[in-house]
Amino acid sequence: MSVSLPDRFARLEQEMPGFLSAAVGHLDRPGELTVHTAGGLSLGEAEAELGAMVAGFAATYEALGGRIDLGSNDELLVSASKGYLLAKVDHRSRRYVAVLLSSSGNIGFLRFQLRGFLRALAT
Repeated sequence: MSVSLPDRFARLEQEMPGFLSAAVGHLDRPGELTVHTAGGLSLGEAEAELGAMVAGFAATYEALGGRIDLGSNDELLVSASKGYLLAKVDHRSRRYVAVLLSSSGNIGFLRFQLRGFLRALAT
């Protein structure tokens, strides 16, 4: 049985301490970002910038022949004093998932969760 994207977002919010917002996008369709927020700050507020950041990462990866491994499972991490933005990219499906956490969030646990999230999106 397939789990819907809104249900996946809700589960991520429930299980992830410090969860603020999550988004799923496609590298080839930058205007199609699906966003979920717990209230307050939302990744939807930076949709164009998020898409450009992930696209820039993917272009750099491809320019280097896809031979690099940045982080775990191709990810971008932005650390700030009040929180984190972690984006994981699946180059095969050309999709990505990004999550915004408050400073109380656990990046290691988020990395683990997003690996499964991306696998589920590919099915």
